[in-house]
Amino acid sequence: MTGSSVFRRALALLVFLLVSSANVMAQSFPVTMHHALGETTITSQPKRIVSLGLNDQDFLYALGISPVGVREWWGRKPFATWPWAEPLRRKLGAAPEVMTGRRIDPEWVLSLAPDLIVATYADLDETTYRKLSRIAPVIASPEGYLPWGAPWQVQLRQLDMATSGSTERADAIIAGIQRQITGIRADHPEFSSSSGSFADIRNGQIVLWGANTSPGRFLADLGFVLPDRLSALADDAGWIRLSLEQAPLLDLDTVIWPNGQRERIEAMRSYRNQRLSKEKRSIWLESDSDLSAALWFQSPLSLDFVLERIIPLLADALSPAGN
Repeated sequence: MTGSSVFRRALALLVFLLVSSANVMAQSFPVTMHHALGETTITSQPKRIVSLGLNDQDFLYALGISPVGVREWWGRKPFATWPWAEPLRRKLGAAPEVMTGRRIDPEWVLSLAPDLIVATYADLDETTYRKLSRIAPVIASPEGYLPWGAPWQVQLRQLDMATSGSTERADAIIAGIQRQITGIRADHPEFSSSSGSFADIRNGQIVLWGANTSPGRFLADLGFVLPDRLSALADDAGWIRLSLEQAPLLDLDTVIWPNGQRERIEAMRSYRNQRLSKEKRSIWLESDSDLSAALWFQSPLSLDFVLERIIPLLADALSPAGN
């Protein structure tokens, strides 16, 4: 049995135990939550939760919670649920209403009569926050981080506290994923001596995800490093933008290209002259693939899906035999 299979079975057992202990959790309320837009007190354990963050539903499913409404990021999946979360959604019997479109619709939220609104992975403005707060308590993104910048562990603990009054469920899930990652690092010591990043071509520039972004943290957890020469160029949002003249800075041990464009990038002379190209160290993903989507979600459920699939690709990219 693979480590990923063990994790999925453990998570399913955890969900069963958590659902069974709902009455005990209810004794932990009221709780007061601090977030990027202020302070929110939740007086009793919520039962009707609307999820407005782009990936919040994954976290709720992992915690054993069935939201009554969710917000679609992209993909047009049934119930806005991707393959890595679908088995757990079904196990929970969740059938949430789905809000589509880029703007949050308070009237849609009101129609679902929530007793808690969560938006921990969302750029929620003050005006919308105030409107939603008239409907139910609102939990915005974690304080101290950019709207899309909090580590998944922080996001999970925040949602656990808001829905159960403790972080016991989150801590157990985090420990399980950390054990999985520790095992991967032990099996692949070459990761810890290698440089790597995610990259894309946008507006005629090479764009990399910095160390303080979710994809950057993902690689760092596996042991990869981002050279200081690149980290020093990151802007406040964590983006590293290189002109084509700066393309040699991209010559890392491996680079993941999650948005396709392989033909366009390989046609660039500045790329073809690099060791990255000559030794075939790039990992090419299609922008509409489940693996790319799972990398963007960076949730407890999508990480399990990613680790099972990306580790062989990373190992192959770093293998002399593969090059």
